[in-house]
Amino acid sequence: MPSNPSDLIKFEKQTTGENDSTWGTKLNTAMSRIEEAVAGYRAITVAGSTYTLDDTQYSENSTTTSESHLSFIKCTGTPGAARLIAIPARTKHYTVWNAVTTYDVTFGISGNTVVTIPTGHIVNVFCDGTNTYATSPLLNTTGQITYEKGGDIASASPTVIDTDGHMFDVTGTTGFSAFTVAAERLFVLQFDGILTMTHGAGTLDLIGAENITTAAGDVGVFYSTAANVVRMISWSPAQEYHSKKTRTINAQTGTTYTLVIGDAGDLVTMSNASTNTLTIPPNSSVAFATGTQVDIINKGAGITSVTGGSGVTLNGVSTGTGALSAQYAAVSIVKVATDTWLMLGAHATVA
Repeated sequence: MPSNPSDLIKFEKQTTGENDSTWGTKLNTAMSRIEEAVAGYRAITVAGSTYTLDDTQYSENSTTTSESHLSFIKCTGTPGAARLIAIPARTKHYTVWNAVTTYDVTFGISGNTVVTIPTGHIVNVFCDGTNTYATSPLLNTTGQITYEKGGDIASASPTVIDTDGHMFDVTGTTGFSAFTVAAERLFVLQFDGILTMTHGAGTLDLIGAENITTAAGDVGVFYSTAANVVRMISWSPAQEYHSKKTRTINAQTGTTYTLVIGDAGDLVTMSNASTNTLTIPPNSSVAFATGTQVDIINKGAGITSVTGGSGVTLNGVSTGTGALSAQYAAVSIVKVATDTWLMLGAHATVA
């Protein structure tokens, strides 16, 4: 009976009485192959196509031969696109370092589940003979766990969380009350526009048990305690909270001023000897979050009027205008709906 390969790392198993005068050499090769499966390393050069690890049996690794049994594979080169590193259909554990220029590599058996490794990262993987899985977090070359930004996600009901990263931009304005996501995912979402997340106990638990209307730049951190069951861990609006201890003073000295997003939660002073006007822009121009408050002081001798821009309702009046009562008078304006504001304080009737 001739020699035959071992099941997994394919060293030569000799038959009794075989290989007279050469069995010692063959045994040494087999032992070296076992050693390489435990601690062997090779840097491979990935070019313009799939790189298939060489599966030559009965030999030690040498340059580009007998690579498939090695423990650690470093991918180098300039492939020009994402490439697959193809492995044999056997159970095996690998450590893979993607050191190619710019692009991701995938690692596994073609046509089955593979592991995507971004450039500059190291990960442990395991192949069960069919599919390949990550068995560690992505690490950079200093051993730090990294969190990758995935592709943009379109808002939908429910919103589907992809698997190509940990942080995503959410595009669109479709509101939702649930996510489609696997269990035990920690993910960060940055919202690019205005939409409403609806609190629903047991499905989407939001901070404060209240619905949230997003603004561009708002960021939330979420964790799925089970499949499609998500809890918000933190919420960071792009606009600063009105309750901050020290507020910015936006000192205006002209005769006209239109609010900008940075005025949210802050104080605007209007100081001019002539009458002057502060305009509240429509939501389509400046998307203040509902609940935003801006304080206004008539600092100069000229009387300040606050007016709603196109489509803006102020104190129940479409494009309404109200004058502050005197120099040093102060008002607060609060956004209560998409294009609806209330003005409180020392002002004349809004008309």
